[in-house]
Amino acid sequence: MMPTPPDDGASQANLAAASGLGASADPFAVLAETAPLGVFRTDTAGGFTYTNAGWQAASGLSAAQSLGDGWAATVQPEDRAWVLDHWRRSVERREPFEMRYRGRRDGSVRQFWVRARPLVSAGGALAGYVGVVEDVTDRITAERELRDSKALLDRTGRVAGIGGWSLDLQTEELVWSDQTCRIHDVEPGYRPSLQEAFSYYKPEARPVIEAALRRGVAHGEPWSLELPLVTAKGREIWVLSQGQVDWQDGVPVRLVGACQDVTEHHRAAVELEHNRQRLRALYESTPALMHSVDAAGRVLSVSNRWLDRLGYKRQQVIGRSLEDFMTPASARQLREVYRPAMWRDGQVSDCALQLITVDGRLRDVLISAVAEYTPEGQPLRALALVDDITEDLQRQAELAHEQQMRRQTERHVQELDQLLRERSEMLDVLAHEVRQPLNNASAALQSAALSLAGQGEREAQMRLTRAQAVLSQVLAGVDNTLAAASLLAGGGRIAREDADIDTLLAVSIADLPREQRGRIVVHRHTATRTALMDMSLMRLALRNLLSNALKYAPGASTVALHVMDFDEPPALQLEVADAGPGIPRELLPRLFTRGARGSAGAESTHGLGLYIVRRVMDMHGGNAELLRTGPLGTVMRLTLPQAD
Repeated sequence: MMPTPPDDGASQANLAAASGLGASADPFAVLAETAPLGVFRTDTAGGFTYTNAGWQAASGLSAAQSLGDGWAATVQPEDRAWVLDHWRRSVERREPFEMRYRGRRDGSVRQFWVRARPLVSAGGALAGYVGVVEDVTDRITAERELRDSKALLDRTGRVAGIGGWSLDLQTEELVWSDQTCRIHDVEPGYRPSLQEAFSYYKPEARPVIEAALRRGVAHGEPWSLELPLVTAKGREIWVLSQGQVDWQDGVPVRLVGACQDVTEHHRAAVELEHNRQRLRALYESTPALMHSVDAAGRVLSVSNRWLDRLGYKRQQVIGRSLEDFMTPASARQLREVYRPAMWRDGQVSDCALQLITVDGRLRDVLISAVAEYTPEGQPLRALALVDDITEDLQRQAELAHEQQMRRQTERHVQELDQLLRERSEMLDVLAHEVRQPLNNASAALQSAALSLAGQGEREAQMRLTRAQAVLSQVLAGVDNTLAAASLLAGGGRIAREDADIDTLLAVSIADLPREQRGRIVVHRHTATRTALMDMSLMRLALRNLLSNALKYAPGASTVALHVMDFDEPPALQLEVADAGPGIPRELLPRLFTRGARGSAGAESTHGLGLYIVRRVMDMHGGNAELLRTGPLGTVMRLTLPQAD
């Protein structure tokens, strides 16, 4: 039960004791008055008999108010019952008392920590209790704030993946935050040794971090290192280790820092660097001519094709101004026109410039570029594509020259065509003006010869006959000459029509002198009546073959004309055979060339007969050939194709 309040006499005694009466003779009173904590003393029933100034300051009660059970008035009402109950039980059982409770002072709630021990006499009797009271409100608040701050720091550390650490340079005591422990795969709160902490780093990283620590201690240099680390569970990670030195009176006392698991960042950075290297390799090996320049126009990179085309080495180009590789006029154009336009518009296209190769030759190029800017919008770099048009310009120049030459040639051809037309017209006029009088003269001679034959003038008739033969040779020569000129001027154009074969034979034989016609014997081996041909030209070719055969055949021997046709391929063949001595061996290689002449009658011919035969057959797509020749005679064949 609660102790009763002391009587008035006892109260006066306690007041006297509390006020310090006889304090010089009581060591306890002296110690209590100088103690930084609140000190109290009780009687055997638990009633307060003494409180020091510290207790009175903590509770807000005076010395008189604190005696007996007066102290209970400071306990928070909702805590008072169980606090007093715990105090009574401790006194009854003569047990130490210790607890924390809420109390009020100056209208505010405070936290008090009370500890009391029983005073037992030499005979074992309870003499009372002595104890201390401490206002722990500020400490509890600070501890709570510290715990909250530490919890917040731990949570933010876990979210950010950043842990802290500190190293006492005197004791080498190393403290890790919970997040640092997690990064190393150890339990939160783990305290590693300095040597153990170093052992987590890979061997190649340990000298680096040790050197950073030495520089920090010696010179106060902070550090930030990305290092490989193997955790307690064997995971290989990368950490960003940062730290600095704390100084006290100019002496380094501890190292503090942070560590962060940057494995993914490191992998991304490594992959990014690999990608950059691959991109650079791709850029440099691209088949296009490419270069990049910075804002000042200095070359940052070039493709291999760029170097190959201009003949430079990479070390000769990187870092130099692009203008160094241009003609002065192109450099000025780039500096004054193209570059300002690119930084203004973000791109330029087909800028015509001239680059200088390593051996001094010029390359005409078209440069297109796009600009890249900083986040603030300032020029950073430009990537350019170079189109070498040197060969294109050369080909264009050559093409222009060829076109000019072609136009000149076409003009010359037109002029030649005009001349050929005029020549053809002149030949037609010549044929009419020369051949017609000769034909009239031949007819007159023939008529005169017939008249003289009726009058018995045999000698005169023979002379007229010889004159008529000479005139026939002249007509044949004129015909061949005109035909050769016409063939040369005609350009190989003929008019193939379906003509009567017998008519061809008749008119060709009729062109021969009258006295020679009877020597021609026709052998028809086909019933075909018509064939595709240019009648006038075929008449000329066949007449020339027959005339040659009659000329070289002896005496009154006959000349055979064989007519045949074939189906595969369809063709008409004409063969002329004589019984002459054959064609001289030396004449055979040039038999169908212009000017080739045999010995008989050579003085009266110009070697055009067989030449005209070959040309006529070529124009028909056919052939004129020598089948055989020798002492027993000569056979010539004309093949006239009938397919369209």
